[in-house]
Amino acid sequence: MIFLKLKIDNFYMFKNTEFDFTYPKKIANSTIEGEFLTDFPKINYKKVCILMGANASGKTSLGKIMCSINNYLVGKDVKNFSDSICDKNKNAETEIIYITPQSKEIHKLLIKFNVERLIFEQHTVCKLKKTYNLDKTLLAVENSPPRFTYDENNKHSVENPGFKSVAHSLGQTLCEEFPTWNYKYNDFNNSNKLKTNTPNMPILEAILKSFDNSILSVSKISESEEDSYIVKFANNDEAFIKDGKIINHERFSRGTIESIEVADFLNYIILNDGGTFFLDEKMAYSHSEIEISILNLIIEKLKPNSQFFYTTHNYDILEMNLPNHSYTFMKKNKFIKVLHPGKLGYTKNDRGLLGYVKNDVFGTLPDTSKIEDFL
Repeated sequence: MIFLKLKIDNFYMFKNTEFDFTYPKKIANSTIEGEFLTDFPKINYKKVCILMGANASGKTSLGKIMCSINNYLVGKDVKNFSDSICDKNKNAETEIIYITPQSKEIHKLLIKFNVERLIFEQHTVCKLKKTYNLDKTLLAVENSPPRFTYDENNKHSVENPGFKSVAHSLGQTLCEEFPTWNYKYNDFNNSNKLKTNTPNMPILEAILKSFDNSILSVSKISESEEDSYIVKFANNDEAFIKDGKIINHERFSRGTIESIEVADFLNYIILNDGGTFFLDEKMAYSHSEIEISILNLIIEKLKPNSQFFYTTHNYDILEMNLPNHSYTFMKKNKFIKVLHPGKLGYTKNDRGLLGYVKNDVFGTLPDTSKIEDFL
C-alpha cells in the first residue's frame, strides 16, 4: 500500500496532526525515479520521505503508528493503540488515505478508539481512473459514500471488537492480501535479529567492510545445516551470524551492528516487489559519507509502487540531491507540528534547505539553552 494522507489525533503527542505524502506535479530531471503510481502517471506520491527533527519530536512514534495501521488493515490486533493514547479520558483517532496498487483502488479509512476498544470505523473505496490527476482522485474518494461503517448504531452484531478491524472480520477487503512492510526502529530490543535469515552476501560484505576496515571477509559456513555465516577480522578474531541472530555481537561496534541490520533491511527491499519501508535512525552511529551512500543505494533499489521513510538528525542528508518535497520536518512544543517545505514556499529543487534548517527557519533545532546556562 501507499500512504497519501495521514491525520493523527490524541496518539502519543500528536494533536490534529496532518501528514501529506503527495506532491503537486512531476519534477523534471528528478533524482528519484517513479514517484507516481504504476499505470497511473498522473497520481504523484512521495516515494522517499526523509523525516527530520530534534530528539523526541515524534519521528519514531509516527513509524509505530504507521506500522500499527498496516497491521490493522490486514486484521491484526493493534492493542498498542490503547497504550499510545495521550489523554486517556478522550477518544483517539486516525484517518488514512491510501492506495492499494494491485487492486488499483484508493481508500479512506477513519478509525476511532477509546482505551478499551475500537468505537468507530468507516471505510470508503473507489477505483482509480487513468484520466484523473491526483486532485481529482482525492476528491473522488472524499465524495464517495462509505462502503462500511461501524458505530453505536451499526454494530453488525459485534459488541466488543477489541482493537481489530470489524470490516476485515466481516470479509471486507481493506488492503491487498499480501502487503509488504518492514519497520526497523532505533531501539535495543530491535537489535541483533535480522528479518531475512539469508543475507545478500555481496551487499553485507561491502557494507561491513565500509564500517570496519579490519574485516577481511564474510562467508557462509558451508558445512552448517543452518543459515550460518562467519565474519573474519585481520587479527584472526571471528564473529558469527546464525539463523538471523548476531552471535558474540560484542565484537562489533554499535555502528557496525546497525550496519548489519541496514544490510538486512536493504536485502528485504530487494527481495520484495514494492511495499512500505521505515528505517528509524539505524545509521545514527555512521559517518555521514557512509550514511549518504547507503541511502542512495536504498533509493536506487526501491521497486515501483514502493515507499521509503527514513528518520535522521544528520544535516548532511539535506545536501543530497533529492527533491525538496522529499523532506518533512517535525518539531514538538507541547504537541507535535509537521512542516512540509513545499507548502511553505520552499519548492526549488536545490540544496538550499540546509541553510534554512541551520538558521532555524522551520523551528526544528533543539533548545540547548538549559545546557548553555552551565557554561
